[in-house]
Amino acid sequence: MIQILIGSLVLSVLHALIPSHWLPFIAISKTERWPLGRTLTVTALAGLAHTLSTTLLGMIVGLAGYEISESYHELAETVIPAVLLMLGLYYLMQHFRHAHAHTHVEPRDMAGRSYGALLLSLCLAMFLSPCIEINAFFLSAGAIGWQALTLVAVIYNVVTLAGMLCMVTLGVYGLQRVNAHWFEHHEHLITGLTLIGLAVLNLFLEH
Repeated sequence: MIQILIGSLVLSVLHALIPSHWLPFIAISKTERWPLGRTLTVTALAGLAHTLSTTLLGMIVGLAGYEISESYHELAETVIPAVLLMLGLYYLMQHFRHAHAHTHVEPRDMAGRSYGALLLSLCLAMFLSPCIEINAFFLSAGAIGWQALTLVAVIYNVVTLAGMLCMVTLGVYGLQRVNAHWFEHHEHLITGLTLIGLAVLNLFLEH
């Protein structure tokens, strides 16, 4: 149980800190000259759409874990680390191929739209871009039961939304002056290494 909560927390923090989850909102707010309140409102609604779709997908995955709950120890010792490891290797491969995924919002595509159209477009873009990394922990939590599954969902939603709002607030007050290109360029590397580290952690805690 502890490795599930730790893994969910780590991935949720990483998820919120990735520039593609907050930098576009800062860029759009600057272009549209939005006050901080409106920027945070848009970020919260779009972020909620994003975490909602990820949670819905995670609950479906969690049901699969629930169906094989009698094999939880085998699941925790072999399947979950293997899934995390494969995801980690996938992101490392994407990094070395110089592919840029996880770009939920492209600010240039939003230029010239009304506030309502912007809000709808941002929410739709985020809803249709669920993050799959957390699903390994939804699967593992589902094998334990609904309480664990709910905890993972709460951790993911609260930490991700809070992190996005914090980063946007900091960005509005000057963090955008820091060149985030390095983080964007190495997003897959960071994610991949984190997932591999969590796979190792999961094995260590289970043994």
